[in-house]
Amino acid sequence: MSFFDTDLYWKIIKLLRVLKRNFILILGVFVFVFLLFRFVFPVFKGKTIDHVKVEVLTQAEMKALKKYPNAYHLQVGQNKGIPAIKSQKEFEKNPGAYVDKYGLKRIRDTKYYDVPFLSHSLPYLKDDAVDFLDHLGLRFHKRLNELGVRKYKFSVTSVLRTTNDQKGLRKSNVNATPNNSSHYYGLTFDLAQTQFYELGEKEPVYSYRLRNLLLRELIELQAQGKCYVLLENQTRCIHVTVR
Repeated sequence: MSFFDTDLYWKIIKLLRVLKRNFILILGVFVFVFLLFRFVFPVFKGKTIDHVKVEVLTQAEMKALKKYPNAYHLQVGQNKGIPAIKSQKEFEKNPGAYVDKYGLKRIRDTKYYDVPFLSHSLPYLKDDAVDFLDHLGLRFHKRLNELGVRKYKFSVTSVLRTTNDQKGLRKSNVNATPNNSSHYYGLTFDLAQTQFYELGEKEPVYSYRLRNLLLRELIELQAQGKCYVLLENQTRCIHVTVR
């Protein structure tokens, strides 16, 4: 047997050639898939909001968003909402009692909206208010679909507050009332004006175009007697109470 095995040599060469071809094939597939996700799939998802024209709010629309100040929201909460809760600690002792007795429902992230960390409120609303949020999300997505725009979610930033929450919020929020708040009663929530999330993405999108589309849905719902809406410029939030 010779020191140099010719058959073995050619077998190794053949194997290397096969591996090379497979590597080139795998690399080609990888590049193809990358380009597919990078350029083709976004087309199927629809346009980004930056690629569509959305009219600015008219004077009449802005007037509608200031038509019902906090007193109206407070009256609905007191007449149709739950009794005010003293503190989150009190609620957490027996949350089931409040949920069962007052028809509260915990809200979580959905395909329509995100609920980030809530520092001064509990993630609960009355059933009617949760149903309203879902209905608003459905209308918002329908409007985006009509424009050929990909799906975005709006952000819920404040929900059910305790009286202690309200006291703490006064230190950082000039719009927080010193005494009573419609947020006590489970029918009021705040939405971020310009912070949205593209469906499936974690980084927020800041857009006045999306804000205007969302506000127009709320204006229509307010005109139908479904809610009161108040645009709070200083806190950059949309204050909504379900009627």
